[in-house]
Amino acid sequence: MDIEDIYNLIPDFMCTDGCHECCQNFGVPSRTQVEDQRLEAFLRKNSMKPGKAKGTTCPYLDEKGCAIHPARPLICRLYGTSPNYRCKMKVAPVRLLHEDEEADIFYLYQTHFF
Repeated sequence: MDIEDIYNLIPDFMCTDGCHECCQNFGVPSRTQVEDQRLEAFLRKNSMKPGKAKGTTCPYLDEKGCAIHPARPLICRLYGTSPNYRCKMKVAPVRLLHEDEEADIFYLYQTHFF
């Protein structure tokens, strides 16, 4: 199983333009070693340096939004898509994950990547 297999279980949705609520109020998202490696490769490929958090703001939030969007970790992808990680701005995908689906995603994530 590849990390992308897990990511593909999470529905996509579009954030409200200009909203960075989750990026500004939760700090640096947790990542596994695999996600760290993906992030490091993305940073190298894009000639970017590792960021440093400023208070509770993610170090990869810039004026355009998420600077590492293609390499963002699971928790960033999951936010807003499941009952336990609802967007505070009330944005959601067409179909919200069921709690059982969320639990399955975390089970696969923890089993294969911790």
